[in-house]
Amino acid sequence: LVTVITITGFKAYRSVKDKSLRSYGASYWVFVLIISYNTYYYPLDVDPVAVYYWYFAGVVFRLPAIDKQEQARIKAEEEMENSK
Repeated sequence: LVTVITITGFKAYRSVKDKSLRSYGASYWVFVLIISYNTYYYPLDVDPVAVYYWYFAGVVFRLPAIDKQEQARIKAEEEMENSK
């Protein structure tokens, strides 16, 4: 399961075009990667870490949709400015 989450998260954050969203996605994905493959102990058994893990994984999966919304908003604003 953690391998699927890690790979899918990587694909999701790499598909984002906005640079600021992509940098957030990269940092969240690195957190997910490190927690997923920590060899010292299993951090998903610790409640605070598990909560952040699932939260950041969800944010990374949602980034492509957020990026599309932002691109549409920017395009609409540009069209409104050009029509004035």
